[in-house]
Amino acid sequence: MTPTRKPPSVTAWLVLPAALLLWPALSQAQTYQVAATVNTIASSTFPGPREDVQNADDLNLLNNPQALALNALDEVATVSTGGASSARFLGSIGLLKAYASASFGYCCDLQGRLLLAGYATGTAQGSFYDTVLVSGAGLAVGTPVSYRIDFSIDGTTSQPLFEIGGALSVYGIADVRLRDMSSGSEARLSWDVSRQATGLYSLTLATEVGHTLDISGMLAVGAYVTSNATLGRSAESDFYHSAVYTLAPSVAGLNTLGASGHDFLAPVPEPASWLLMACGGLALALRRRAASQDRP
Repeated sequence: MTPTRKPPSVTAWLVLPAALLLWPALSQAQTYQVAATVNTIASSTFPGPREDVQNADDLNLLNNPQALALNALDEVATVSTGGASSARFLGSIGLLKAYASASFGYCCDLQGRLLLAGYATGTAQGSFYDTVLVSGAGLAVGTPVSYRIDFSIDGTTSQPLFEIGGALSVYGIADVRLRDMSSGSEARLSWDVSRQATGLYSLTLATEVGHTLDISGMLAVGAYVTSNATLGRSAESDFYHSAVYTLAPSVAGLNTLGASGHDFLAPVPEPASWLLMACGGLALALRRRAASQDRP
């Protein structure tokens, strides 16, 4: 049993997403990195005995080739009264996925008699950082060019996102930044599911051949519910579909290969996409073979 933990205050729950948006400032001296944390808590105070369960995990792949592979974190926390939470992360350079859920039974019956007391919360967040040298396409150092960063996000959240009194809340936030390390200029977007739709977002940054760009992304989700919530017994933030970050240079042939070895020009294929491509290749090979056999 872990030490007793109090449920987060409304202020703390709202400040957390804002604080996460500051993380790219810590990455400036790094070459490339993937970092992530998942945290799950379930706590029951009635009926006794009290239960407090917390399970968490994290990873920090700084200048580690493993950052190019898909890295997963997955934790759950449950108590005997039925409270439960879960949190998952899956990601690599250029691709972030996160999921969080929480559930807990209603505190009281129709006569107001106490049945359950407790809360559950799950959070997951991940980030990546990489650097790209502006070079190639036969252009001389100092030639003005530009890069467009495309940020594609897909996911859903349960409703409502927040209950007055803080007894239930859900969030999903993301951040994308493209910065010229030589000039200090940058293009940046902070995304919040409570204010913006999912889909494709694009930012363009002017730079020069010979400069170095840093590209960074962050995705964070959370779900929290207590036995006092009246609008729902569960909460979910599901952005385990994908948040994909890609680059498109203004001149074909300009470098899009990061220091990590990841090419930001092409979207990261999903496992299902690999399967479809494999099936397509097999079908094409069989068709060609049949055609060759039909020839006299």
